Amino acid sequence: MRILIISFYFPPFNTIGAVRVGKIAKYLFKFGHEIKVITAREQPLPKTLSLEIPEENVIYTPWIDINKPVEIIWGGKDKIAEEGYSISPSSSIISNLIKSVRVFYKTLLNFPDWQIGWYPAAYRGASEIIRNWKPDLIYASARPWTSLIVASSLSKKYNIPWVAELRDLWTDNPYYEDEYIKLRRIIETELEHKILSSACALVTVSEPLAETLKHKYNKPVEVILNGFDPGDIPDYRGNSSIGDNTLRIVYTGMIYEGKRDPTPLFMALNKLGPVSQNIRVVFYGKKLDIVKKIAVQHKVEHLVEVYKSIPYKEALKEQREADILLLLLWNDPRERGVYTGKLFEYIGARRPILAIGPADNVAAELILNRNSGIVSNDPDKIASWLYDMIQIKSQNGVILDLPESVTTGLTREEQVKRLEDFILKLERRGYPGNSGSD
Repeated sequence: MRILIISFYFPPFNTIGAVRVGKIAKYLFKFGHEIKVITAREQPLPKTLSLEIPEENVIYTPWIDINKPVEIIWGGKDKIAEEGYSISPSSSIISNLIKSVRVFYKTLLNFPDWQIGWYPAAYRGASEIIRNWKPDLIYASARPWTSLIVASSLSKKYNIPWVAELRDLWTDNPYYEDEYIKLRRIIETELEHKILSSACALVTVSEPLAETLKHKYNKPVEVILNGFDPGDIPDYRGNSSIGDNTLRIVYTGMIYEGKRDPTPLFMALNKLGPVSQNIRVVFYGKKLDIVKKIAVQHKVEHLVEVYKSIPYKEALKEQREADILLLLLWNDPRERGVYTGKLFEYIGARRPILAIGPADNVAAELILNRNSGIVSNDPDKIASWLYDMIQIKSQNGVILDLPESVTTGLTREEQVKRLEDFILKLERRGYPGNSGSD
């Protein structure tokens, strides 16, 4: 089958969306399908992902950055790639003012997202491919929603069925009104309905999100988890902490104050007293200044190390060499359907997971159902668990790997095989609900 993938994010640009779509392309290509990809070049992201399909199969198009003025104010692409769009206002008044201006700016100019300036070049590039190599299916991944608009337009013009992948919900996203003025949702809901109604099927990343889409659209919906790729994860552990009594806890990613919060862990470290001297918590990622502040508040700053983000493969190596992996879940009941891609990497590393957050979401359920660690917001419970882990490492010199069975069904290859089966089933049924032509 010939499949044209449309995704703003794609390797080598390092973000979780690019990892997912890159792996989908890799394994569909491995399964024998002809794959071509339309994506954007020169993105404000680190170029640290490996391209795992032939380079000639990927077309990197130019794009118009409608946020260029803001980007200049923030210090340019290189700074944004490392630190994101973050500033440290001197007062809450200034902070609220900046937030209000940002919401107003995004509402008016980032419609449906800041990547809309990619649409003309993506459409032209894809059209050129289609004229010389007509695909059997277009597969578009979002965010950004611009990818879906490109696919819908191409489907209508060339009468090619298409599948929409939503890694997040669109206007049903629980944080939608935190980002935009309320009136915008009315307009964008109409756009969403028009675009997704033209797809022959939908793909998403968890059952709760799938249920929302099934309720909203009378279309086939399939859940494809993020998974992990065993080939990316070292099969050995070579960290120097192995064999000593230091318990090394590692976190890779960003921190969102009040949403992904390490406070319960720092409170637990404080409760452990002198025993905590045998623990080091190591953070790698963006927007981690708040970590230091929280650590100081709880008098455990000497136990915490914070580093800038590192390339994807290095992050996987650090995860593999950790004694314990720290996962910060969203402290918001509206996030029940969010796994985070990092969770599957952690499971692939087969190290015990300490998840800070509520237990009533899909990520917590996966950890608990597979006996991969603990999930808690209770500093006393966390302290007790860490004390036991310190004793185990002190006695054995090592924290053993989790059994291989915890990874069953969660590899990227297994998940993309599930996607392939779904696509082939759609093909056999004649792509039900396809609105590629008027």
